[in-house]
Amino acid sequence: KNNINMHNMVMFTSDGASVMLGKNNGVAALLRNRIPHLSQQHCVAHKEDLGIDDAWKKVPIMHDIETLLKTVFTMFSRSTVKKASFEELASVTECDVLAFRPLNEVRWLSRHFAVRAFIRNYDLLIEYCTEEVEKCNDPICKYCLKLLKDPKYRLSLMVLNDVLEELSSLCKIFQRSLLTIMDAMQFAKARINKIENQYLGEIVHWNNDIKDLIGKNPGIDTSAILRFIELLCIHLKNRFSEEDVMDWHVFDHNAIINSKDFNFGQDCIEKLVKKY
Repeated sequence: KNNINMHNMVMFTSDGASVMLGKNNGVAALLRNRIPHLSQQHCVAHKEDLGIDDAWKKVPIMHDIETLLKTVFTMFSRSTVKKASFEELASVTECDVLAFRPLNEVRWLSRHFAVRAFIRNYDLLIEYCTEEVEKCNDPICKYCLKLLKDPKYRLSLMVLNDVLEELSSLCKIFQRSLLTIMDAMQFAKARINKIENQYLGEIVHWNNDIKDLIGKNPGIDTSAILRFIELLCIHLKNRFSEEDVMDWHVFDHNAIINSKDFNFGQDCIEKLVKKY
């Protein structure tokens, strides 16, 4: 219809669903029947999001945080009265608020947007829920207030906001044009190492706001959020395995420069030719 020469296509990138990357009947496999030289790649931004999701599901406190985020968003998105009341309180107290954002499973950056808005509105949200409980014993606000006043949840959300900011930045890098597989791998490894060094070393390097919170609540439990970060790094490392780029190592500029072997990469080239 559009006179597109399919043989000009060199790579197919998608999410990891079997309908897309299935070995026999996936879209990539069907395209390769017509375009033998076509290579396929699981979208690196999607792989990152799956790594976050893998860790998120395995730590109970993350389920509580997700429920809290969704409850607050739903409470204000479905009631113009409550939304107006919250905005009026923000105006009276001269607070700089940010609209609550939903958690969306098919939007890579939605977790960070939701947590960032929640943290921005945290103190005002406590004040709003306190007033609603005192005024009409609102059960939803009572539930939210219980978690909001627990320093463990506040710390976890603050740390989560910092970690998701790092991963959102990585996600934006992944969406650059002309990004190679090896570039994506190096960016991912660098970001994972940064998170590990900050939170999983002998000394945890909290930001100043978190240090202040811990100072006011010396017995605060940090084990749950640190366990999440540990699992997050493990799952991201599995998603961005060295094996994924081993075949393409021959095109790494630094590897070529540092090699003294005149036949460097010959085996890799032969393997790629045979594969593609």
